[in-house]
Amino acid sequence: MTLPPEAIELDVFRRRHGRDTFWCGLLLGGCGVQLTTKLYTDRVCSLSSSAC
Repeated sequence: MTLPPEAIELDVFRRRHGRDTFWCGLLLGGCGVQLTTKLYTDRVCSLSSSAC
């Protein structure tokens, strides 16, 4: 699954995956914290956490 880069597509992604959770992978060197979607209109949308 890939997060859509465009803001207009992010709303569809959020509705489709509203019950899903996403986590920053420890085995990939991440922090292990739950990720949230970030909506941007001036750059690519992203998944992020406050800890990473």
